[in-house]
Amino acid sequence: MHFRTLSLALTGLILSLGLACGGGSSSPAPTPAPGAAAGFAYTDPPGSGWRLVKDASSTTTKLVLNLVGPDGTLTRGVGLHLQAPAGVKFGTFADGLAIHDTGVYDLLSEANDATEPIALVAGVKTGNVLTAGIFQKSRAKSAKNSGAALCQIILTFDATAGLKVGDALPLLVQKAKVIPQDIGTATDDLRVLDQKMRMADITVAVGSLSAH
Repeated sequence: MHFRTLSLALTGLILSLGLACGGGSSSPAPTPAPGAAAGFAYTDPPGSGWRLVKDASSTTTKLVLNLVGPDGTLTRGVGLHLQAPAGVKFGTFADGLAIHDTGVYDLLSEANDATEPIALVAGVKTGNVLTAGIFQKSRAKSAKNSGAALCQIILTFDATAGLKVGDALPLLVQKAKVIPQDIGTATDDLRVLDQKMRMADITVAVGSLSAH
């Protein structure tokens, strides 16, 4: 009888300790619903090819992206069509343009007349697609190393879109082309010149963009 009484006492003690430590089949706490987003979160794409990378001047609601090419590849200009989803708008820089020249390409002719038009263009098309390009006009200007920020574009957060934290905001480069290093000379055969003057297709990697 003494042994049975002791065993029951120990069983009761173990059960009470288990309950005190939170043992048992209690249900996990429910995961809170995501709150309203107030800006962007962007992760640069991997690799060293053509890509859009985040500039240090970016803020929570303004994402400045640099178009960077592979180091050592010489080009004379680049253009792309970038599509953004709802919740993302394309912004403009201080000069009112949706593209910014970073100073890598020589945009002026041999005369270097600061008043002449330059081949720096951008605009938003139907479907929230930004068409942007920057090009050298002069054959006399040398091709440039593309392994730097060749130009910049701006994405702005649309606070009226009702986005939640963590919502994916996929960006799509529909098309991208570059003017290659060799565009021929005035003395080239016309058929050769025609081939050399054609822009070359490139693939531009885009990072991961989400609401934050």
